[in-house]
Amino acid sequence: MTDEPDGALPIKAPETKHPDDRARVPLEAAIGVIPGGSAIVKLVGEFVPTQAQKSRSKWEGAISERTNEHTKRLDQHDELLRPSVTMTGVAVELAVALAREPGDGMTGRGRDLDSLCKLLPGAERKAIEDAAFELASHGLVDIQRAIGPMWWLRLTQRFYEQLDHQVMEWGSSTNDDARHLAKLLAADDAFEWTPNLHAASGWDRRRFNPAFTALLRLIPTGRVSGEIQPDYPAQSLNLLPEDHVVLRRFAQPQ
Repeated sequence: MTDEPDGALPIKAPETKHPDDRARVPLEAAIGVIPGGSAIVKLVGEFVPTQAQKSRSKWEGAISERTNEHTKRLDQHDELLRPSVTMTGVAVELAVALAREPGDGMTGRGRDLDSLCKLLPGAERKAIEDAAFELASHGLVDIQRAIGPMWWLRLTQRFYEQLDHQVMEWGSSTNDDARHLAKLLAADDAFEWTPNLHAASGWDRRRFNPAFTALLRLIPTGRVSGEIQPDYPAQSLNLLPEDHVVLRRFAQPQ
């Protein structure tokens, strides 16, 4: 599969040895020996471009056009993958309150409507419920329903990645923190044991786990431990040399 738009043809390099140009060379040479002929050659070159010049001009135009197409499509892809979220009112208040609640940086315990109302005692119950479902519509929380009207809200990884750098005032985003962890991992095999990596970061679990979760996207599932435990997204890693290459590349400043 290619990334070219439907119907797009490969861009050919400009022609350099067109038959018309080969015939033009001795003609220009002959004109050049005539008094004032050099001026004529200059004018001809400026206003009557060679086939090679025409070809190159078309090629440069095609390159510019194709580059613009690629840039536009990359922007569209980026918008699909990381669309901006605009919230107002109680939804913002609820998001900030949830971010500042003590937690472990993972999905956390389920919160029902009563517990959410305790976070915003000045807001109406119906407004808080609407705000919870607005956050869910943006993928910032996951809402699980039981039989009947009961439901529970849990935070998603997207919540941390979208909101932490705006609310927690750590001075870096979740993605920046993930780059720091990648640099540590690539430097010392001891950090493949997650508690060691956590200790080296100097962060509490509320900050460490979202960054570690983001980092795990770079590592094949088979090299990530799968045991169930409450502290981290994974207890340990088993990295191969190619994983270190990926981590070092990711750790480079953007």
